[in-house]
Amino acid sequence: MMTSDKPEFCRLERPIEIYENERLWVGRGFSKAGLLPTERGPYSTKDGSLSWKSVREASLALLRGDVEAAAAPAANGKKVFRRGWSFHEEENNGNDHSKSSEQEDDYECSNIQNNNGDDYCGFVPCKGAEDGPTDEDGWQYFPDFKEQSLQHPSRKRGFDFVRRRKLRRIAMFRPDHFLTREVYNKCDFCDSKAVQALSDAMLDALSLASLFAYGPTNPKKVTDAQVIPLKSKLIDALEIGMNWEDDTIDIDNVKERLCTFAEKCVGKPGPIMHLLNPDVDQNIHQAILPRRNVIARYFTDEERTSLARLLIKDIDRAAYQLHCSNETCASSLHASSNHGSKEEDSVCQFQFVPCPHYKCDAQISKKYEKEHDDECGYKVLPCPSGCGMEVARNDMHVHVTTRCNLRQAECPLSIVGCTAIVQAVDVTKHLNQHADTHFMLLSTRMMEYQNLFKQFDKKIKMLEDKNNKLERELARTNALLSTKNESNAISNDLKKVTKRLNALESSCRNEFKKVEYDRRSHKK
Repeated sequence: MMTSDKPEFCRLERPIEIYENERLWVGRGFSKAGLLPTERGPYSTKDGSLSWKSVREASLALLRGDVEAAAAPAANGKKVFRRGWSFHEEENNGNDHSKSSEQEDDYECSNIQNNNGDDYCGFVPCKGAEDGPTDEDGWQYFPDFKEQSLQHPSRKRGFDFVRRRKLRRIAMFRPDHFLTREVYNKCDFCDSKAVQALSDAMLDALSLASLFAYGPTNPKKVTDAQVIPLKSKLIDALEIGMNWEDDTIDIDNVKERLCTFAEKCVGKPGPIMHLLNPDVDQNIHQAILPRRNVIARYFTDEERTSLARLLIKDIDRAAYQLHCSNETCASSLHASSNHGSKEEDSVCQFQFVPCPHYKCDAQISKKYEKEHDDECGYKVLPCPSGCGMEVARNDMHVHVTTRCNLRQAECPLSIVGCTAIVQAVDVTKHLNQHADTHFMLLSTRMMEYQNLFKQFDKKIKMLEDKNNKLERELARTNALLSTKNESNAISNDLKKVTKRLNALESSCRNEFKKVEYDRRSHKK
């Protein structure tokens, strides 16, 4: 369990999931040693784009987002990369950052709750049908590790040659990785507008960086190997814990830093990319929205919000313009409400309050409550035309223009010339009162249509005659072409006969010459 004295936003948990992979070899059964060099490693992410040799390496890589450093042997004195997540409570490790990398890694990979010395570092196999059927040990079986095969897991079949199972351990958010307790414990809340702006800027920055790095060809598909390292670099670029040293840094400076993150970290598409795809800039602009939806699965709203609050507390630790100076003010507010206190001083102006309007899930600071109420699209308002209906602000325009009984509406017979404009509720009354006028308009329009029909009949008759004439011309032309084709065929046959006769005549001459030669030779 998380400690209860932490601010509410620091009590986050998320599962770290690793997949254990094995291949079947005849006579040896399933083993990690049987995996092919071209396949994923013994331990990997779900899509197999990142692989490791041990649970220790995989857990550290996914916990810290440092997929390269985790695979390398740690050296004493080497800086430990900490990006806000740990497998252990804060008090178990305190704020002691003097440990070496090996000590820190051993601590993270230990299992405090069940320290039984296993090789799975506290990870537990997941059993059941969460990702499909499994056997009693959590294994899923497949013909191979191809993406299409992995979509249809089974418990065991005769032609399944590989298997995998999901290992899971819960990680906890650690604000002390960035700030001291004295700083992050101030105010459970922060300015909701600033938090939302920073959260959106983080998501946009990571999405754009992934598009710059890997192109916009398939914006809805990314791999763990593409996103996790970029996410780690983005968290490092926030520099939480170091911004307060510069008095000139404010929220706008951080947002500008996030806006340029993709360009500085990855770089814009170069000349070769533009040569291969001249419309790459336009394609990136179109792909940013679907890519944001995909990146949001890696960089959740809860994590971005927590980082944004820590960032605000870092920058605003002296001014207290975007958060208050009270420690754990949420607990204070709860206590004051239980005692019936109505003092305004006990109410944190940054306290998050839910929007009271139906379907609106916004959480805004108390200081913006009235401002949000004035612009909330889900707030129900009376119709400005006075029809008595109450409609949500988002639907008001549609109601006023198409549904309100008191809106100005054209007569249904405006198509035949009625120019009257009446309230929608009076349309039936208008039709009844002006039935004679409408009858005259309809009669006049029918006469006009009758004249048009006569003109159309004449044109149709003329076109039919013209069509018949063209059909006769076409038939005559086809007959001539047929005769010409027959003449050409006869001419070709005559040419072939003539050619054969010439060949026979030439053959006869040769035979006569041969006979004459033989006769003369015989006389001599």
